[in-house]
Amino acid sequence: VSCSVCRLLVALLSLCEGLGGHPAPRLRSSDPRADLDSIISLAKNLLSDTKHLFHHFVRLKSRFPAEGEHKMDTLPVLSMSAVDLASIQVPGGLARLSTDLQSYQKHLEWLRRAGPVLRPLEPDLGALHTRLERLLKRLEHLMLKLSLPRPSDPQPSLPSHGTHWMVVQAGHAIFHSLHLYLDWAARALVLIRNKL
Repeated sequence: VSCSVCRLLVALLSLCEGLGGHPAPRLRSSDPRADLDSIISLAKNLLSDTKHLFHHFVRLKSRFPAEGEHKMDTLPVLSMSAVDLASIQVPGGLARLSTDLQSYQKHLEWLRRAGPVLRPLEPDLGALHTRLERLLKRLEHLMLKLSLPRPSDPQPSLPSHGTHWMVVQAGHAIFHSLHLYLDWAARALVLIRNKL
């Protein structure tokens, strides 16, 4: 009886494996496309985190009112059209992503130091900063693997401190701009991956 039960179990397991089809072939870790797949996934998760944080920031209207103009001249400028995006090249695209994301990282660090204004958002800000740092490290690793030069660190001239209202305006500008940039970056990374 136990032998027939074992055969039955083996037959059921083989049926279950057959239903799922064959898994997609895994890329070797030495393949830069595998690194890019990981970077794309991380960028999409970061995009989701940024969207969540931006909506959380906007919902706290009593503390962080949305009135007024929210822009910062020190933020990276996203001026690529759809045609420019389609013609993005691997070396230049990865260098730009690295430089721009480092700039956003410095803006987030500044925002976190800006004072007690954003203390209610600190856990989310900390998680966002950590994930952005991880994305930058993976980008740097990929660029090393592809023997691409590391771009110089951007040095945005951020104020040493700011008023409550200035920090609120900067928060709106940074979160909104980072969200738009990450949406662009996820698309650019997919195109770069296809060119490898």
